[in-house]
Amino acid sequence: MRINDNISSMITQTSLYQADSAMGKSLEKLSTGLRVNRASDDAAGLAVSERLRAQVRGMDRAKMNAQDGIALLQIAEGAANEIEAILQRQRELAVQAASDTLTSADRSYLSQEFEQLTKEIDRIADATQYNTKVLLSGDFDTDAKALVLQVGANNTTGTDTMDVKIDSLKTSELTGGGNVLKDHVLSGANRTKATEAIAIVDGALDQVNSLRANLGSYINRLDHTINNLANQAYNTQDAEARIRDV
Repeated sequence: MRINDNISSMITQTSLYQADSAMGKSLEKLSTGLRVNRASDDAAGLAVSERLRAQVRGMDRAKMNAQDGIALLQIAEGAANEIEAILQRQRELAVQAASDTLTSADRSYLSQEFEQLTKEIDRIADATQYNTKVLLSGDFDTDAKALVLQVGANNTTGTDTMDVKIDSLKTSELTGGGNVLKDHVLSGANRTKATEAIAIVDGALDQVNSLRANLGSYINRLDHTINNLANQAYNTQDAEARIRDV
């Protein structure tokens, strides 16, 4: 008995299967717009593509982190601006009280406003918050306590992070220790105390201006960080598309 294998039929079926499989993959690529849809399409290409995608998503998140950082710093800067305005008023009161055209009673009236303004400085310092973080009371005034912003897609300290220090604007810090503005200066006794107040307020103004300058420099740096992250994300996404897209 002789058995015929019908080789031609088997070859035809194999060819049809291969053609159908190739057509299915081609249709999938056309419908998704991707050259690489699964590891079997290009294992190495898929691995590189996924790593690049992770970088893009990390950069996008880091950009939002930087924007959040700017929002935090702007809140702190706005409060510092108001504290500076209060100090300017206190200096004006001290200059007024330093004149002997005023009596001790007159100076005592000025000292009442001076003291209320001092209390308001401390209230603003304690009340200025971002997401429950108190910004101006000294919680972040040293390298060890600095705020750390994640502004990169990876985990390299210093490269992907940014430290932000924010000095305290409490009156005890602005006057070098102790509540000099409230308890000792502008007592109403004589012009000497008022003269001392001018120098103390000038020192406080210098500290506030220094903090505002630092806050501004942080904001400008973060603006450039955001621009760079946007450029990096765009170029990385383009590189990923060249690997994966049809």
